[in-house]
Amino acid sequence: MKLNIKTPVLVTVSIVLIIVSSMLRPEGSTLLGALQTLLLGLGILGCLMAFLRFAKSGNSKGKDINKGKSKSKGNSKGK
Repeated sequence: MKLNIKTPVLVTVSIVLIIVSSMLRPEGSTLLGALQTLLLGLGILGCLMAFLRFAKSGNSKGKDINKGKSKSKGNSKGK
């Protein structure tokens, strides 16, 4: 079994970005408001990328199993 450490790190960094963005108080400062929006966007994007990576890794294992079954069916038809 292959251990992929990138997905948990991506989720952790994304959650930290979301928490930091919620701690900023941009009252009266356009620059802080833009920074807060940017950090929140990066956090949400990171979470979505981690979810897609997780879904893709689970989906590829199922495809490998199905490929093995289809090969045996193809050989039986040729005989």
